[in-house]
Amino acid sequence: GEEPFSYGYGGTGRKSTGGTFQSYGARFGQGDVIGCLADFEAGEEVELSFLKNGQWQGVAFRVPKAALAGRALFPHVLVKNCAVRFNFGLLGILGSLALRFWDFHALHTSCWDRGTGGPRSKAECEMLMMVGLPAAGKTTWAVKHAAANPGKKYNILGTNAIMDRMRVMGLRRQRNYAGRWEVLIPQATQCLNRLIQIAARKRRNYILDQV
Repeated sequence: GEEPFSYGYGGTGRKSTGGTFQSYGARFGQGDVIGCLADFEAGEEVELSFLKNGQWQGVAFRVPKAALAGRALFPHVLVKNCAVRFNFGLLGILGSLALRFWDFHALHTSCWDRGTGGPRSKAECEMLMMVGLPAAGKTTWAVKHAAANPGKKYNILGTNAIMDRMRVMGLRRQRNYAGRWEVLIPQATQCLNRLIQIAARKRRNYILDQV
């Protein structure tokens, strides 16, 4: 829910899209079952809504089909310090809504759209390393290059990229660290070191943007 065409429903009971968070449905947590519904037959819009333990929470988003321009919507779950189990319809959580919606597993494969595939081998992976003085424009170039090549799905590695993701309700966490910069930098550095260890084992494309 922090990016364009990303639509979320969080455990705090808020919905989000494009970095904007609003009150929406009930809070949820451990043991709850959350369902996501997409109605492509609502006229010129796609209606997105959610279930909590079988209870419909109402329409969360109305997305103009013209804005999607044929782009597919992909299910995604973002978690921290917890485990989840995915269910694409086999457990039957729709209840009375089963008359209006299809379970994902019941859809013909012609309705599916495969996402962009990653590198098939380590030999096909790309790793770009930014070199230059501070404030020379390395990060700006890296972000633009990644945006201009969406098929590459570059992962930008650097403390700046990590701190930009330290958000609470779409707001950068840096604002909450006023006067405690010495706390934030070591945390971001530890995260970066761990990400580099993970990156070495993954078949992906990377841009190392670290002074």
